[in-house]
Amino acid sequence: MVFHCYIAEHQSGNRYKVAAPGWEILRVAMRSSPCIWCLVLLCLCFLVCNACLHKERSALLDIGNEIGAWKDQSDGNCCRWDGVTCNSGTGRVTGLNLTDLGGVIYLLNATLFLPFEDLQSLSLSNLAIQGCLPGAGFEVCAQIMKRLSKRKLEVLDLSWNIIADNLSIDICNMTSLKELHLNANLFFGHLPSCFRNLTSLRVLDLSYNLLTINFPSPNFENMPSLVRLSLSHNHLEGILSLSSFSKYFQLQYLGLSSNSTDFQVRAETLVANMSMQLQVIELSNCNLNANFDVLQAFFLHQHELHFMDLSNNNLTGRFPMWLIENNTYLSYLNVRNNSFDGPIVLPSKVNKNLLWLDASHNMLNREVPVGMNITFPNMYHLNLSRNFLQGTCRSSFGYLENLRLLDISYNNFSDDIAASFFGPNQSSPTSLFLSNNSFYGSLPDLSSSSLQYLVLDNNNISGEIPTSVCGNSMLGMVDISNNRLTGSIPNCICNIFFLQILNLRGNHLSGSIPADLSNCSNLQFLDLSKNHLSGQIPSLPNLTYLHLSENNFNGTFPLAMSFNPYLKTMDLRYNQLGGTIPSSIAEAFPELRVLLLKGNLFEGMISIQVCQLKYLRLLDLSNNMLSGHIPSCLSSMGLYRDLDSFQFQYSGYSLTSEPDPDSIGSTDYSHSHYDNGFHGTLLEVDQEEFTTKSRQDYYKGSILSYMSGLDFSSNQLEGSIPQCIGSMQWLRALNFSNNSLSGSIPLSLYNLSNLESLDLSHNTLAGQIPAELTALHSLEVFSVAYNNLSGPTLGTKGQFITFDQKSYEGNPGLCGPPLTKSCSATPSSPLPEVDEGHDRFDDLILFGSSALFYAVGFWTSLGVLYFKRSWRWVLFSAVDKFGDFLMARWAILMRRVHNTGSGFL
Repeated sequence: MVFHCYIAEHQSGNRYKVAAPGWEILRVAMRSSPCIWCLVLLCLCFLVCNACLHKERSALLDIGNEIGAWKDQSDGNCCRWDGVTCNSGTGRVTGLNLTDLGGVIYLLNATLFLPFEDLQSLSLSNLAIQGCLPGAGFEVCAQIMKRLSKRKLEVLDLSWNIIADNLSIDICNMTSLKELHLNANLFFGHLPSCFRNLTSLRVLDLSYNLLTINFPSPNFENMPSLVRLSLSHNHLEGILSLSSFSKYFQLQYLGLSSNSTDFQVRAETLVANMSMQLQVIELSNCNLNANFDVLQAFFLHQHELHFMDLSNNNLTGRFPMWLIENNTYLSYLNVRNNSFDGPIVLPSKVNKNLLWLDASHNMLNREVPVGMNITFPNMYHLNLSRNFLQGTCRSSFGYLENLRLLDISYNNFSDDIAASFFGPNQSSPTSLFLSNNSFYGSLPDLSSSSLQYLVLDNNNISGEIPTSVCGNSMLGMVDISNNRLTGSIPNCICNIFFLQILNLRGNHLSGSIPADLSNCSNLQFLDLSKNHLSGQIPSLPNLTYLHLSENNFNGTFPLAMSFNPYLKTMDLRYNQLGGTIPSSIAEAFPELRVLLLKGNLFEGMISIQVCQLKYLRLLDLSNNMLSGHIPSCLSSMGLYRDLDSFQFQYSGYSLTSEPDPDSIGSTDYSHSHYDNGFHGTLLEVDQEEFTTKSRQDYYKGSILSYMSGLDFSSNQLEGSIPQCIGSMQWLRALNFSNNSLSGSIPLSLYNLSNLESLDLSHNTLAGQIPAELTALHSLEVFSVAYNNLSGPTLGTKGQFITFDQKSYEGNPGLCGPPLTKSCSATPSSPLPEVDEGHDRFDDLILFGSSALFYAVGFWTSLGVLYFKRSWRWVLFSAVDKFGDFLMARWAILMRRVHNTGSGFL
């Protein structure tokens, strides 16, 4: 007999009943056979225990509509939906994990979670949450905390969103919480003192926010069950003693890396007796150098460490290999940016667990010991860059079989490049950073290599670029700049399908740019500057950054149809390009940030279309044959500022980035969440050369984002300097020298508060130098030499006192320091006007005060003498004695005068 059981939920009361075809037959069968009765009960139990409530299913569908999840859901039982966990007994939803459903919630409707009365775990991580709908939740998290505080919520995860607000005190009411994940948001302000109420917490993660947390702090004294405490990458301040965690017997994860320099972690001698055994400790930028000797006792007591970060602490002494010897489970060690010196001495025992070692930015020296592949057989990430290491490499690094990334740049290694890393039976890393050493020899055959990043700049590599390099289609970045390469660029270069960065700057390459380079669909960055290339510039439609300076290219300005409209950088300095600058330049390159055309043969007028380049902040048109007037609309240029303009975003394979401590215990760190030092190689790949402060400087990375300037020098420009230049307050360098500009210096230039260099020399400017220019307090270079200016200089005022006579020479009409010519007619300073009425009033006050003082003194003295007889007697006696004394002295003096007169007679 086949039974079809189903559950029908009534709208009133949530009661269930069973319906089946042939109910009377079933009832008779159950009476005659107990086994059938058991089967029916099992069917009922299975259906009731696994079904979700209609109210909660509707709420889930509403949430799904918000984030685009659970679409076309054919399964009516929501307990089986992705991210949903139900109680097996009641069918109620107890857990929601919306993180991996691929949705986005910009404004969260917190009321959607109210139907889930038994909710214990709520994960809203990585949903781009900014806040809540007005009246439907919280104002950036506050109200949802208050609503959820009524539930027995044990896990709340709002990490990896963009919530920008103070932490709500309503969190403190959620005393049943065991896990609270608020990391990777924009929370700011101070940590609420009521956090001490969360005594049940086992996990508290506030890392990667903008919080200010002061120590010593009582907030963490009442959390004895803590297993994980992560406060890293906030503004930690004050002094924290590790002994304050002495009662945290279960603590395994301690994250205290600080973004502030006003934070220090200390340890007492008793800290070595602490019973906790940490697995992860983050102490970056914690001023550990103050008492590192005592901290060593604490570290020696730890034997379970897997992840350790001691970077940015200015620690001194020998490389702490004892940390690796003492922690056999250690898989990650970061001692970057300290002051460790001396040689690297390998431990005596093999360590198979160490996978990641970063000892860059120290003072390590001598040769790297042989046998690293034996001591650390599973090492896959090694960074020893920016030290003073030397010697050869093949015996030190060549046989690390699992090595994926090696960075030994900025050292003193000297070895044959092919024999060091591409010999038989040697390891084949995917990322190789060897810049700024003394590697020599020819480029090896890369066709069979697994390289994705090859950075060999600033070495002594010679010979031609082998065509075998085209056989490695996985290469994403090739930087062989500033070497001694000769020959031409291989025509097959676009066979490297994933190539995005090609930097061959500063070699001796000749010939033309291969026409096939236009077929490199992924190529975004191309730098062929400082070579001997010639011919015309071909179509390069996919580029975002183009550098072709200091070659022999000819022809006209690149055609718009041949280039990417999203081009950000164009550097064509010092070539033989001619013609006019296209009038449609703003339409062709609306995203342009840098345009450098110095030292070519461009002629004609500067197109007013340049004014429409809203992102352009670095414009160099110097040393050409441009004529006409300076456009009066230049103030419209560069209105938009994009600080990430020069942060190259590599869209191919990800570099081996710094592992997430949460992934400790597995060897897969590929999904880590924050960048490492190697990413800086990509972020600073774009560098520009610009003349400012009378010298050529290179700008790259974040500095390039702040640099801005106009250089129209050494052309044939005429007319006056537009007043609108004073509105370009973002300018840091302004050079209009060596033209035929006339008129006066615009008064509006005093508004350029960020200006560091101003050169108006070698023109025909007339009139006086505006005294208001003394407001330019950032000015370091100033020249108005060889014009027709007159009147006094600004030599004794403000910043101008630092400029010598070279800044003013060639102007016969100028006078005053630092020039030897003095100003003949120095205007006298006007005398201050006298307010006669005000002076009379002051005289009356002074006279009245004096008279009152004498009157009071006189009558007070008489009153005292009248009532005090003893005082009168003393006073009159003193007057008598003084009078007698004076009379006696007078008589003696008169007798002497009389005797003297008689003697003469």
